Amino acid sequence: MPSYLALAATAAALLTTLSAPAHSATAPAVLALTPTAVGRIPVGGPAGAAERMLRRTLGPPDRAVDGKGCELDPSAGPRRTLTWGALTVSLAPAGKGRLVGWTIGTGRIPPRVRLPHGVTNTTTVRAAVRTIPGATTRWDEVFQMYWITAPAEPAMVWAGDHEDGSGRIAYITNAFEPCE
Repeated sequence: MPSYLALAATAAALLTTLSAPAHSATAPAVLALTPTAVGRIPVGGPAGAAERMLRRTLGPPDRAVDGKGCELDPSAGPRRTLTWGALTVSLAPAGKGRLVGWTIGTGRIPPRVRLPHGVTNTTTVRAAVRTIPGATTRWDEVFQMYWITAPAEPAMVWAGDHEDGSGRIAYITNAFEPCE
């Protein structure tokens, strides 16, 4: 005869499963954003698969925009951007479509999202420099950003918006495109 504790635990687990949002039932516990991927989809991977995985994991985006492209870099082509709070994922819809990358701006990062080295938009610039292996910094007059880069992760950029490197991280991306 099963114990009352085992029955209670089973009932609690069933209730949690039934009351969870539909997108979380099949979603991974964490969405890792890396220098080369969004979750299990690599940069350059299929846009459709990336969008489906993101919607399953994070739910519907707060905003979806189909852009015409960038006049500063016409070769970049049009972009479809999907935004959840501070997270924006860029897709190139032309042809078969591909995942371009991700960007964190200001605002709330979705709770399931994990970033390289644990650096977020609430991390100070100085703490980020200490945390990111091999970090180098420079002030960029054109973009008015205090860039942090690392040779081992050439696609990654972390940035603050104070020339002296004070303040918090304001921008993180694995796909810098000046037309964002």
